[in-house]
Amino acid sequence: MAILEIVKEPAEVLRKKARPVTKINASVRKLLDDMTETMYAAPGVGLAAPQVGVSKRIIVVDPQDGSGQLYQLINPEIVKAEGWVEGTEGCLSIPGMVGDVWRYEKVQVVALDRTGKKVWIDAEGWLARIFQHEIDHLDGILYTDKCSNLRPVPQGEEEAEEMQAAQAEAGAGDAAGEVAGVGEAPAAAGAEPGEAKDGTGRGRATLASAKEE
Repeated sequence: MAILEIVKEPAEVLRKKARPVTKINASVRKLLDDMTETMYAAPGVGLAAPQVGVSKRIIVVDPQDGSGQLYQLINPEIVKAEGWVEGTEGCLSIPGMVGDVWRYEKVQVVALDRTGKKVWIDAEGWLARIFQHEIDHLDGILYTDKCSNLRPVPQGEEEAEEMQAAQAEAGAGDAAGEVAGVGEAPAAAGAEPGEAKDGTGRGRATLASAKEE
């Protein structure tokens, strides 16, 4: 495994729609392993292939929430989503900044694992936020395109800021749901009204179930 260079905004690759992976071979598996090592070294909780200069639909995620779960996903897509919650995000490709982003509270992700098996992942809260952030990267979208209150933090402390915000969301419980009405997408989320099925906001993930086909 190797630690790869993380490309920074305004690198062109960060604004391209990444290509689907059509064949899972040793090269793809090596990229997954190198991305994982790079994510941990950064440190971060997620990384998309465009962030290491590779325009392929590949992400790695470890919420580092005590679950010990690492996700190495190929061609991931969100097939179900509900609820809205606002949280703080940073990005390894935009160091020294964080902002507040509305995301779906719960998502179901479908992808291929490193062996080519199809997996379904049901995630909520913190984990759901990470998946949405990383899948956005595959479509050339950065969190700064959606955020409010973009603000500087000392470089290297972005993840700590995100984790503190996630813990605050978890402590807020149902109170966060008052921000977004039922069936109503907050304007900052960039989604069509009515996409959200409920307006609850229960913060951080306890996670997630994964099923293999």
